[in-house]
Amino acid sequence: MRFGYCMNLDFMKDDFAKSVFDSVAKAGFDYVELSLSAISELPEAGLLALKEQLKAIPCKACNLFFPQSLTIVGENMDMAGIRAYLGNMLPLMADMGVETLVFGNGGARQIPPGATAEAILQDLRTLVEVMDEYAGKHGVVICVEPLSDTNTITTYGEAARLTAGLKNVAAMVDSFHAAVVKQDYNEVLEAPDKLKHLHTAYPLGRYVPSPQDHMWQYASFVNTVKQVGYHDKISIEGHLRANCAADVYQEIANALQVLKNLFA
Repeated sequence: MRFGYCMNLDFMKDDFAKSVFDSVAKAGFDYVELSLSAISELPEAGLLALKEQLKAIPCKACNLFFPQSLTIVGENMDMAGIRAYLGNMLPLMADMGVETLVFGNGGARQIPPGATAEAILQDLRTLVEVMDEYAGKHGVVICVEPLSDTNTITTYGEAARLTAGLKNVAAMVDSFHAAVVKQDYNEVLEAPDKLKHLHTAYPLGRYVPSPQDHMWQYASFVNTVKQVGYHDKISIEGHLRANCAADVYQEIANALQVLKNLFA
């Protein structure tokens, strides 16, 4: 198992965020997971600066796939813009060594007023087929993330069905969102080949894992992951309890150890 940590790009300009980034690298995480849409907005100098920072710890996954400016479903679905974005960003991700891209964007894929669920699901199927085409060209995997804060694709089973038959677009599980929607983990057992990425956090408050957590809160998630034989990347996506740089390293190091113990 490879362990990662989700963060935005604030570490490039903010001292506290930089202390988090440095702590993740120092603690021994395998990678960071960053925002693809934020990277897409960097000027050339900013991209060069990011690549320099990532010499300390690589970026192997990205989330927040599409920028808010791009309409991805509905009557104004911007397929030309989608193709242009994929054509620009996926070669860059491959060049940076990124392996996995998470398609969440819950607000952007929401069923809007006046639209039907069937129409939006058809738009999403068209979208993931195009994503599959570009991902295949550039050797990356895109994972549809079930989310609790949207009205389309809220469970693993829905993500697996949406991506059925596609080689380069798969599904994932975020244990926080799974807890909110009371995910039936049998859906994962029924389509284990579609599981290509994981997010986790302590479900009570969505904090980073801690030795003080009630470990039974992770049990269904961890047991399912072990049962299907998943051994790839898992990223922490949660809030820190620490509010000063002096406490950050220990909390992050503890979080990594908790994950290693859970998946031992």
